[in-house]
Amino acid sequence: MAEPFNPKGKTFTQRLDAFIADAKTTYSVSLRRDAGRSAEWQQKHHVAHMFVYNAYQSTKPAHTEVGKRTISWDHVSDPKVVWATVKCEDLLRTKKNLPPSKESTGWKKDFAPDREATETYVKTLLKSANIGGGGTAMVSAGLKPCGEPCRCGAERSKHLDNLAADLNSSDLTQLTNKLKEKKGPELDAYLKQFGLHRPLLNHSTSPESWHVEALDDAKL
Repeated sequence: MAEPFNPKGKTFTQRLDAFIADAKTTYSVSLRRDAGRSAEWQQKHHVAHMFVYNAYQSTKPAHTEVGKRTISWDHVSDPKVVWATVKCEDLLRTKKNLPPSKESTGWKKDFAPDREATETYVKTLLKSANIGGGGTAMVSAGLKPCGEPCRCGAERSKHLDNLAADLNSSDLTQLTNKLKEKKGPELDAYLKQFGLHRPLLNHSTSPESWHVEALDDAKL
């Protein structure tokens, strides 16, 4: 009989691989995880989130909309602002739902960004990227420090450093049901056996039941 997995001293990747393998062997559940993200993808969707939602509790962009906690429209639509990693054409849209275009003096005629069209496009973008909560969940920055047009204090995504992963929600539900069926441990107790936890499970504004990270060895 194989020795139980000991997560102490193991990397996050080793712990996650062991958890996924055991779920398959013991409960016949194949857990899918996100395919990996680039810094560019992360920053693009972070800026998008901070422009239309900002579900962070204590983090705000450098330029905020009056009375709100989101990126100011005046700032995000300023042609003089040089965006970091993300291109303004990736998020901004004209009234005709086209990417804006610049010339030496500012926006080209009929190609200036439109606020309503941009907000609609960005919300659709976040939803189509399978961001949690129908597109409203927090998205960590891809840069450290976060750059224009956001420049908030949000940490760089742990996904980029292989310190976190998102597991498929449907697969986790299937595993939860299998654990009950076979009278196994609850999901979070099962995760802890592999030195993992879900730190955003009960987040007050942007809960994520699918996000897993490594527990500190001291908590095992």
